[in-house]
Amino acid sequence: MNIRKMNIIETQDYLQFGDLFKRSGLELNLDDSGRGPVGFITAWKAVDEAGALVGGCAITRKKGYYVLNDIAVEEELRSTGIGRLLFQTAMTRMLDMGARQVHITAKAPKFFEKYGFRYLEPEDTPDIFGCKNCDQYGKKCKPEFMAFDYSGERLLFIDSCVTTHRSRTMRLADRYLEQFIKAHPGVNVETVIVEKGCAEPLDRDDINRRNDLVEAGAYDDPMFDYAHQFKRADYILIGAPYWDCAFPAILKVYIENIVVTGLTFEESETGYSGLCRCKELTYITTAGGPIGDKNLGFDYICGIGDMLGVRSFKEYRAECLDVVGMDHEAIMEQALAVIDAGEI
Repeated sequence: MNIRKMNIIETQDYLQFGDLFKRSGLELNLDDSGRGPVGFITAWKAVDEAGALVGGCAITRKKGYYVLNDIAVEEELRSTGIGRLLFQTAMTRMLDMGARQVHITAKAPKFFEKYGFRYLEPEDTPDIFGCKNCDQYGKKCKPEFMAFDYSGERLLFIDSCVTTHRSRTMRLADRYLEQFIKAHPGVNVETVIVEKGCAEPLDRDDINRRNDLVEAGAYDDPMFDYAHQFKRADYILIGAPYWDCAFPAILKVYIENIVVTGLTFEESETGYSGLCRCKELTYITTAGGPIGDKNLGFDYICGIGDMLGVRSFKEYRAECLDVVGMDHEAIMEQALAVIDAGEI
């Protein structure tokens, strides 16, 4: 399955996850209505290109505490990035709703630990889970109680890696994210996969419609969702392979959708004034051949970023990865080491 063709769709139909959760060792603990768990807020499903359900998660609020209630992915598709996208979608929604802390009971605690969740002793856990009262607790079922404390900071990962999660650019981006989360406890990470269908080129009708919306100040229109997401990010990571001295064309299409006057920048007689809050934008790229001083993609990103108010820029690269006679893995390892040693 190509994760880049997968869709994350919000849903109120919690019961559709019954078989998936059961195969994943999770239980459907329903409230008196029988339609969802106690305190149910919403859920998301991951569906493949054919529309088949391959993952799902839900969030609840119990006694004032936000809970990542369930999350599961079909076994054969785990470690493909589906769980990460579901997790980030749920965590971002709870942050947007005003959450400062999220609780979970985890049967795969290492997954959550790498995203900044901390372990809790059972006696320190709010009385919002039925686990401790279950006769299987500590016997056949040994979940970990965990919590995540939001710092309020947001990192937006603009994934323009185009191929799959196994791409070389993604390998570097994953390492950067791992180090960033360690260095910024409580940061909320969002990912936007830049793919056809996610962002579309603006034709004449689109531009006229956008101009009308801008003139009316109607920035709550869904047309501006990506621009709002970009604007609110404290940090931005772009992962894009080196194509034709720059980056894939779909990334340029995405940028066209976030450069919105009155929302992400303003115009004046003296030039542009950025309205975005980003402290630092990091650009990661990989190339089969040499890049040298012809990284026009990074140059363009710096220009656009400056226009939108981004404060500083950083680049990581790995080049000559397809050149015959070069030690390609050694080049990648060196790039990973540079990321590990960087101030993230």
